[in-house]
Amino acid sequence: MYSKFWHIGALILSLAFFSACEEVIELDLDDGGPMLNIEGVVADQTGPYLVKISRSVGFYEDNEFPPVSGALVTISDNEGHKETLEEISPGIYQTNTLRGKRGNSYDLEVELEGKSYQASSQIPPERIPIKNLEYGYRKGSFFSDDGYYVTAFFEDPEGLGNYYRLVLLVNGEEYFFEVDGDMVRDNNLWLSDDKYTDGNIQDFEFPHTLEEGDTVDVALYHLDQTTYDYYRTLEEVIDGGGVAPSNPLSNFGDEALGYFGAYSVTSLRVIIIDPEKEEE
Repeated sequence: MYSKFWHIGALILSLAFFSACEEVIELDLDDGGPMLNIEGVVADQTGPYLVKISRSVGFYEDNEFPPVSGALVTISDNEGHKETLEEISPGIYQTNTLRGKRGNSYDLEVELEGKSYQASSQIPPERIPIKNLEYGYRKGSFFSDDGYYVTAFFEDPEGLGNYYRLVLLVNGEEYFFEVDGDMVRDNNLWLSDDKYTDGNIQDFEFPHTLEEGDTVDVALYHLDQTTYDYYRTLEEVIDGGGVAPSNPLSNFGDEALGYFGAYSVTSLRVIIIDPEKEEE
């Protein structure tokens, strides 16, 4: 527990990073021959949104996914909008006019070499803001170092089936943990659901050791279950939780690797200030 909690006002951001419109996660573990790897998102923030298409590689090969050009990529929604994406560089396809909307469902279709690959996702209808970010100083222990630690608070709406991912940046950059003398990048797969907290305030403490003067940006992704399941199983694979190497669950089924996600995003910023200086 913190020796003390201090709160500082936070500012809602509209950062390109937190929209995750350009986020791609490449991971292939099954060594069953090359497969198509499709990764794309739609968010309730201004696009453009990207879809990345590549070929998978074997587990023991270099983790470089060859890009796939020449695909016909379309995204449509339940309101009748449909857009064909433009290939802006090898394997990278971009929307021009599509705008994500809370409550809408989206269908991604990729046509390539006579085959069609399809996945669907829905942006949850509720907008769930981060209510506040609190931080406090904690002396070092066996489990943590001296420093400030941040907790995010948000309110889960009534009704089961809400899924979340939290993403944190420190001073505008990804955080690195020291593990056995090596610096390991934070994969930002901080996941939560409302199975045991339905309709209540949720609090999520990050294990990042922070210093006075650090600027901390936290984004909350409100996910549908298919996107949450992809991130959940991706985390298990990265952490080595499986009995044998396997790929994360994909909403493309067995036809392709990767995922197509749709979600809403809210964010807050807090600057770590010594409370005694803050009162001056």
